[in-house]
Amino acid sequence: MKMNQKTKYFFQLALITLLLIIYIYDARAVRSDIEKFETAISDIDLQLEAGAEVVNDMNKIRQDFIKNKKILRSYQISGSALMKEIKDLNILADEMDIVLNDLEIDPRNTFPNIDQSRGSDQIELERQSLSFMLSGHFLDIGNFIDVVRDNSPSLRMQYCSIQLDSLDPKGVIAKLEYLTYGGPE
Repeated sequence: MKMNQKTKYFFQLALITLLLIIYIYDARAVRSDIEKFETAISDIDLQLEAGAEVVNDMNKIRQDFIKNKKILRSYQISGSALMKEIKDLNILADEMDIVLNDLEIDPRNTFPNIDQSRGSDQIELERQSLSFMLSGHFLDIGNFIDVVRDNSPSLRMQYCSIQLDSLDPKGVIAKLEYLTYGGPE
């Protein structure tokens, strides 16, 4: 079988065109696969970056926990120191012509129960409340609250309610509750 020159030329041209079409089709498929892999890699990168943010957030929470733990430990007060604070409150009230009534120490631990089997980062700390009422002039009571805040770092105000005194037209009655922190005894 002998082909003439023209037929050979068209056959080779058709073969080259067919090979070129197959090559272009294959290149598109390869390019599509590359784009899929690049998309998958960028998704994995985003997930890794999000994971790094989670680790950073966990480290920040841990640092905040340690800082807050130190702050809480600095608030600890012993029974004798609490009695001294109460004596100082009475002296301060007398100096400011304020009547201090109904002083009550609630010795119950008001921290919520925590599962103690979850590691060693438990704080040996109990929170009790100290509540009392003050009667006197509004500005004197405000000054009393400021002095206690500035001079008694172991007392933290939890509650304050001020109302007019029905027996004294110029006076008010303040119901105060402070929190104290101490270790288990």
